[in-house]
Amino acid sequence: MAHEGESRIFRAWASIVLRLRPLFGLLLVSIMIGAVYQVSTKLRLETSPEYFAQGSSDAYETLNTFRDDFGRDDMYLVLVEGDVFTTPFLDQLRTLHEELEGLQVEFEGSQDEVAPTAETETTTAAEDDWGEDEDWGDDDWGEDEGWDDTEGGSVIEEVTSLINYRQTEFSGGAIQVRGLLDDPPAEAELTALRAKVLADKGMVGNVIGAEGRHAVLAVRSQVMSEDESREVQRTLEAMVAAHNTPGFEIAVTGMPALETNLSSTLLSDMRRLGAGAFALMGIVLFVLFRHPVGVIAPLVVSAMSIAWTLAAMATAGVPVTLISNIIPAFLICVGLGDSVHVISVYRDLKTEGMNNHDAIISAVGSTGMPVLFTTLTTMVGLLSFRFASTQGIQEMGTAAAFGVFCAFALSVTLIPLALSGLKDSAMKRPPEKADNDFVDKILQLCTQLSATRAGRIRVGVGAVIAVIIAAIGISKVNVYHNPLDWLAEDDPVRTSMETLDEEIGGASNFVVVVENDSELGVKDRELLLGLEALDAHVRGFIHPRTNQTLVSSTMSLVDIVKETNRALHEGDEAHYALPADQRGVSDALLLFESAGPDDLRRIATADLRKTHLTARIDWMDATAYLPLKDHIEEGVATLLPKGSTVTAKPTGTVYSLVTVVGALIGDMLLSFSVAAGIIVLMMVFLLRRPSLGLIAMIPNLLPVAFILAFMGFTNIPIDLATLLIASIVIGIAVDDTIHYMHQYRVTHDATGDRERSLQQALDHAGRAIVSTSLILSLGFSVYLASSMANIQRFGLLVALACGFALFTNLILVPALLRTLHGDDRATA
Repeated sequence: MAHEGESRIFRAWASIVLRLRPLFGLLLVSIMIGAVYQVSTKLRLETSPEYFAQGSSDAYETLNTFRDDFGRDDMYLVLVEGDVFTTPFLDQLRTLHEELEGLQVEFEGSQDEVAPTAETETTTAAEDDWGEDEDWGDDDWGEDEGWDDTEGGSVIEEVTSLINYRQTEFSGGAIQVRGLLDDPPAEAELTALRAKVLADKGMVGNVIGAEGRHAVLAVRSQVMSEDESREVQRTLEAMVAAHNTPGFEIAVTGMPALETNLSSTLLSDMRRLGAGAFALMGIVLFVLFRHPVGVIAPLVVSAMSIAWTLAAMATAGVPVTLISNIIPAFLICVGLGDSVHVISVYRDLKTEGMNNHDAIISAVGSTGMPVLFTTLTTMVGLLSFRFASTQGIQEMGTAAAFGVFCAFALSVTLIPLALSGLKDSAMKRPPEKADNDFVDKILQLCTQLSATRAGRIRVGVGAVIAVIIAAIGISKVNVYHNPLDWLAEDDPVRTSMETLDEEIGGASNFVVVVENDSELGVKDRELLLGLEALDAHVRGFIHPRTNQTLVSSTMSLVDIVKETNRALHEGDEAHYALPADQRGVSDALLLFESAGPDDLRRIATADLRKTHLTARIDWMDATAYLPLKDHIEEGVATLLPKGSTVTAKPTGTVYSLVTVVGALIGDMLLSFSVAAGIIVLMMVFLLRRPSLGLIAMIPNLLPVAFILAFMGFTNIPIDLATLLIASIVIGIAVDDTIHYMHQYRVTHDATGDRERSLQQALDHAGRAIVSTSLILSLGFSVYLASSMANIQRFGLLVALACGFALFTNLILVPALLRTLHGDDRATA
């Protein structure tokens, strides 16, 4: 028989679960086995920021087209420090260069078992065995076909360094294209070589530092998956380690190295700290419930909901990204919140003398409906991410919503199964703690703060002051995405990228793809004049933050034409310019193509309809590139020829990152607004009164404001790691608020007595609210021990969010209800 406030539906469900325990147990175990298999064999990690650009704009399509035509825009950069212009250094550099060109990598399993990534899924190569498809770009790409063979193979498309840096000369009555050091220089030639190299603006800031103490080998690999990139990184690091000697000190850096390092460190820290968080949460659960089932069952609910969600993602081909990696942490919050509420009410009922069977049914009956509504409101909030323009955010919202439902289903199924084996005497609160323990003292203190009119005024004034302070803090929040800052200051990839920027420049790049459908294509002299002007425009950019240039070097088809023209005039620097007429340009390109077709294919397509200008730029946070983006777009619009046949589109890793970060901020604001509006409507529906629904939203939104304010005061930026913190905070707050307000509404509808309703809500939901807040705050504080700053910040913010949500619910909600909600004293 249902008691006051209990749901007949959930009482019936609990009875069915208890009656069919073996069947439900077998079902849960079977699903879990399948989930573990899917996660272990199909789940993949994707840390590339351009993954989020899929379906959002032209940026993603342009980037993929660029990679089809010209190969990867981001390269491994092998930085070597030493006295470059000495024979021993150059000999070692040549040996390393040659070994890198033949880099062999052993991949585990066959390539057709690797799920396609954002970089590969639009190409035929992702659908068949890598390398069997010859269409990597134009004719001369993909010379290393068969690199994907399970026995291993070359994954390197090209290596560029001082050894083979392009030299265009006129010799033997023809244009010759050769490498700078095809012939090793004699000792007596080194001084002249140094002068020549350091005077060449194409080499300085590209393959050599301005002081001649640092050299770079730019290694372009095939487009590949995250797992394969990690294998390449490990092989590459092992190879260069064998050459690392005093006077020839090597570091592997560049965007692929950074992404691989981020994913590896992220996985390692999340596994280690996730285990630590679970252990600490288990200790707190044991202190609270004093029974193994009270410890194990909530943790198993969280773990299984995480496993089921990751399995669903793996089955659907959805990767874990820099944003969706917070799903496990979020589901810990949800799973523990749901299950602890059920167990806490169950324990109180047994303490009051109810037998085990009836306590289980009654606990599920009384908590089932508020747990369902917390699930629905949280799911609605997450599904609002379907309004986002980026595919990665849409997928994250859907996956997290599925996980929230899993946590609910497990809480009302697995928890009754786990509790069903206990004796009637098990898990009761000890007699000496049955009343007035430390949790009761906290609850009574909080609710009594607003018991009097003066107390309510003090709470109200305090809340207003807190909101004003929060508004000031929110105004200080910055949008700042710099994954390099996530790594420890002594991390090898971080230090090498910082050294690269300082000594050479150009850890990032910015690309403009230009296409001309006219008969002349990119041979059009007017177009090349525009590209020349755009090149100078890009090189001359001064960043407003640093007051310094940002571009270290550029590369375009204009360089090839100028080099050829100079060679045709016996190396006279005065002729390092575009020829005076169209005939001269066409002849120069024809001669160069005959001498160096591979070099031309790196900068123009085989039909000479498409080319690109690539700028190597210093590393900065993503939003700092916005002025450069605007500067380049302005140059493209004003300097290139106007006409229906010419199109120019910015692209590249940096452009994608800037586009993605800008889109994600807008997506989050839209999604959060939609979620907040829908949650208000659901609160009104659940509580059956608009006044209660609006009151309930205040303690849900204030913790979000407090967390954003804390971020502003402590200079924690909004980036891809903290972008969803508002959603997590409101998810935590909604869970607490619904349980409290649901019990208040049920009792108030029956009695009309406001104070009795407050006390009943406190007795019924208060202990669970304090317990879950304490468990989550302590559990997520473990993340402060991470080696990555983004994980440290995430753990700190979630821990604080639990505290803010706790006290707004226990202090502010009673004050609001006493002030704004009537005392009906119903007689019926």
